[in-house]
Amino acid sequence: MIKRIFVCFPLVMLLVVACSGRSEDKNQSELREGTVVITGPQLSELPDYEFIKADSNHIDMNGDDWSELRIKLAMADATPVNIVHIGDSHIQADVATDRVRRLMQQRYGDGGRGLVTPLKIAGTNEPWNYIFTTDSRYTSAKLLKLPWMTDMGFTGVSFSPNSNAFSITLSTVVKKNPEGDPFNGLTIFSDGRVLVERITNGDNVRVNFNDSVMDYMTEVSLASPQTTVTLQMRTFESITIFGVSLLNEKGGVRYHAIGNNGATYSAYNRLMSMGSDVNMLDPDLIIISLGTNEAFGKVTDEALYSEIDYMVRDLRKNNPDAKFLLVTPMECQRAQRTSARKTRKGRRSTVYSKSYSVNENVKRLRNVIVKYGKNNSIPVYDWYEVAGGNGASTQWLDNGLMNTDRIHNTFTGYELQGNMLYNALESALNPSN
Repeated sequence: MIKRIFVCFPLVMLLVVACSGRSEDKNQSELREGTVVITGPQLSELPDYEFIKADSNHIDMNGDDWSELRIKLAMADATPVNIVHIGDSHIQADVATDRVRRLMQQRYGDGGRGLVTPLKIAGTNEPWNYIFTTDSRYTSAKLLKLPWMTDMGFTGVSFSPNSNAFSITLSTVVKKNPEGDPFNGLTIFSDGRVLVERITNGDNVRVNFNDSVMDYMTEVSLASPQTTVTLQMRTFESITIFGVSLLNEKGGVRYHAIGNNGATYSAYNRLMSMGSDVNMLDPDLIIISLGTNEAFGKVTDEALYSEIDYMVRDLRKNNPDAKFLLVTPMECQRAQRTSARKTRKGRRSTVYSKSYSVNENVKRLRNVIVKYGKNNSIPVYDWYEVAGGNGASTQWLDNGLMNTDRIHNTFTGYELQGNMLYNALESALNPSN
């Protein structure tokens, strides 16, 4: 289960610092606020783009059999199906994943919002579609900020309240979704036991509930659906909270997103109990979308292959009934700063300019992910190829789908990515359609 283990890999930090020159999450937050336009949860049709390779928009099954997963989805109205999507800042933003979530829930039933994590509490950008706050003073930690100042769990962020009595507020009511997404159940993931003493909604009206405590999990059942709740809690020992799953206690799909800025395969591999902790989400399908940050470092093909293998083996060992899907990163660009000496009125000064070029490492590491999938009979969704392959980043920029940092996408770009992934999943899950 959750372990209090810290292992330092200097290479990981090198990759994070190298990634577009950013090592601070405040820059990621500015990126989201400045150029990613939040348009709300509507599922409008997006235009077709000639550079998108629709013929390649399928999952290479590599000999794996998803028939049991298809059966589970066919019976999802009775028993929830859990999908866990693990990744980096592309996943932390929860735009593409939210798109897939809503489309799958329209198709198979709404089992609840799923995992929400204390990203903002830990000092990083929070997705646009939920709020997670606390009234307590606390100590926090996040995956890429070493050393961790408190225990770390499978979500990559955590916080430890400094007092035994504290509260957390969870809400799906946001500016662009004022009605919110209702939930009538919660599961709190923590290292230490908590007692839920009282729950109120956004109007400070007491909500009836029942709760049960298990190792590392506190399950709460609400008497009626809510969109905002404040949980007054107490603990008799030091605890760390890693996240909360918002559930509809009925069938349908639950799509859990675990994303951390700057994350790599090796960064998640520092979480020595990652596989057993993810098991608490009872996954039926685990999707892994990583590789972008590795492309800004000096990782070799062999090293990446080994890190993928370590992560997949750990997850598979602890989640033997789950199916897996590897997703390759799309082409992006890296910044290059050049300088020139300039003399004016007898004074010399240095003038700096920035230019961009395609990050060729992305294609190389994409090939490693594809190779690993083929060698180990793990399905692969080749987003690199689907997005347009070589030259895709320029096309995405020209069409307003890629951010000006030339690494992340705009909201519309992530919506398009979510659409394409959903369609590929549907083709694999319903091949006769």
